[in-house]
Amino acid sequence: MENFKSFIAEEVIPDKITVLILTNSKAKKPEIVTGMLLKACADLGLPCYTVVTTEAWVSDNDIEKGTVAIKNYDGEEKDIVVETATTVVFVRAGVLQDEIGLALLGTLQNAGCMMINDRDGMATCDNKMSAYTAFERNNINTPRTSLVNNEKSIIDAHERIGGKFPVIIKTLTGTQGIGVSKVDSMQSMMSVIQSLWKFNAPLIIQEFLKIEFDVRTIVLNGRIVASTKRIKPEKDFRSNRHMGAKTEPYALSKDEKAEVLAAARATGAYMVGVDHAIVNNTIYVLECNGSPGMGSNFQNYDVTTVPQEPTKEKDIVKLMVEYLQNPIHRRFAYNQESGYHETVEIDGYGPIRAKFDTGNGTKASMLVVDKIETSGKTVKWERKGKKFTSKLQGISKPTHIGKITERPIVHISVKFNNMIYTDVPIGLQLEDAASTFLINRALLKRFKVSVNPNRKFVLSDWSEKGDETDEID
Repeated sequence: MENFKSFIAEEVIPDKITVLILTNSKAKKPEIVTGMLLKACADLGLPCYTVVTTEAWVSDNDIEKGTVAIKNYDGEEKDIVVETATTVVFVRAGVLQDEIGLALLGTLQNAGCMMINDRDGMATCDNKMSAYTAFERNNINTPRTSLVNNEKSIIDAHERIGGKFPVIIKTLTGTQGIGVSKVDSMQSMMSVIQSLWKFNAPLIIQEFLKIEFDVRTIVLNGRIVASTKRIKPEKDFRSNRHMGAKTEPYALSKDEKAEVLAAARATGAYMVGVDHAIVNNTIYVLECNGSPGMGSNFQNYDVTTVPQEPTKEKDIVKLMVEYLQNPIHRRFAYNQESGYHETVEIDGYGPIRAKFDTGNGTKASMLVVDKIETSGKTVKWERKGKKFTSKLQGISKPTHIGKITERPIVHISVKFNNMIYTDVPIGLQLEDAASTFLINRALLKRFKVSVNPNRKFVLSDWSEKGDETDEID
């Protein structure tokens, strides 16, 4: 087994990445995010190219060399050859509007470039019903929403979202508040829906929440980049900046952070803008955006620290690009599927079979050991002849079949899926248990996995080491 401490301490040399901005815009003046990316890369000495979907094409994808050649990338007959392993592609929203853009997105994705975001992530965020379905599947609180695809479905859909007025009508796609209407009666609802259907617009209806402001949070790979409060104009129900909403920096609460990160995780997107509001002390996730704008007044967060701290750094895009230079950060871990049994490695012990328990909400994962001796703030423990001395971090008192079993909590280092996790809280237990190593929800969140209850050893190999009561293949 690799030496954990030397692995953790190993200095990571940043890659000199190449940044591509995939867009359908031919405008001479770049839009805000494109301009920010171009400037950030120039400041860092990194190559950055705007690839216009209607002008560019891929002429050569050399898989063996790990390169891809893009012809006429800017419409001015300029060509580039990039290494796919160190190329990051920022996909702007307009790319999804036609098959040409989707084809070029798919080509770069299949070539092995790092996509922000890939086709699936962009599609989920772009389609509001797909996003709401993902939120519902992950128990994320959202306004009640229903799809309306014909006249017979309208009344039923309205009843399913509460049967009250006003309601919100939205096109399935659309950003910046475009395609959003508020109606106050059945007659108005029917009229607006029928009018939009004339333009072949697929629609949803949604319960109306009375909000004074909402919050847009930018999330990158499970890290909060920035958050802004958007105050709606007096004469408009929409809080989009493009509709005249004022913005100001906003510091997220602990509960807001948890809900926003859960919503981002549900989309499967590497970078996503999550919109939420608080109504009657309840957090509602309103929408998500796979190509979020960054021109508002944000409260910025340092993406490189653990735990994350607010930063006075103004150029958050530059901070993001610096973050992406680390090859570890380009290994997207969101929504990776794991089995309910996986093999992990404990520093100083080795590989061990663990049970991934989504129902375990205790404050520490549980490890069965052979001996425990606690003296003051020191815990000496032993498993399979290997002895450890750890600092006592606390006591876990989980309820177990009607009784309280106290477990001393220590911190260990764990390796899983080629990543090292330090200071993992572990409750030591002598009694027999159904599993030798029971991973709790908190550690599963750090692993960034969703557990498939029907599969085992998806992200790791089967390990002989484990409790005899574990079911094995």
